[in-house]
Parts: sequence; C-alpha cells; structure tokens
Amino acid sequence: MSGLASLFAGAHHFVASNSTFTETQTIIHNNYGNRTTSDGVIRLMPNPSTRFTGRTEAIAKLKGHFFTDTNDAVQKRKFFLLYGMGGIGKTQICLKFVEEMYDK
Repeated sequence: MSGLASLFAGAHHFVASNSTFTETQTIIHNNYGNRTTSDGVIRLMPNPSTRFTGRTEAIAKLKGHFFTDTNDAVQKRKFFLLYGMGGIGKTQICLKFVEEMYDK
C-alpha cells in the first residue's frame, strides 16, 4: 500500500472524498469513570512554595467550583482552566489548593 491507502489502513467509520473527511459515527467509551485510589498508593506531588502568600480569592474560586454542595446522586467530573503568563503563580495556586484540600 502507498499514499492515503497506507495512511488509513485499518481505519473505519469515515468517508474520504476530495481530501475531505466526514465523520459518520462517533463511539466514545469512558472506562475511567469510577476508579478509586488504593490506600497503598503513595501520592507524589511537589510542595507549594514556602513563600506563597495571598491568592485567597483564586483558591476560594477553586474550592467553590470543585466542592459545591450538590445533592446529585452522580458526582460529575469537573474542570477548571487557570491560565496566564508564565511565572505568575498558576502552578503554585494549584499546589496550595491541593495541599489545603488533600484530606477532604
């Protein structure tokens, strides 16, 4: 095989015409939904800086987002995007948040 035929060998559920790909079916299997962590697992993470101060508003927003009191029978996975220029403390905010929430 050569060209497109070798590139897509074994591929399925799409149609190629005039170099345009049209998806015909999407199947997503989420096998990660109900995983638990064994007590025997040692969690490794760096400690936040000993000089970390302030940022209480950012940490409060993270707590509010991830630990809102919901009565849902099913806990849904939540995401939070923390972005900004390099060196402004994004990683330190996350490390401090994880440290504060570690036992909760």
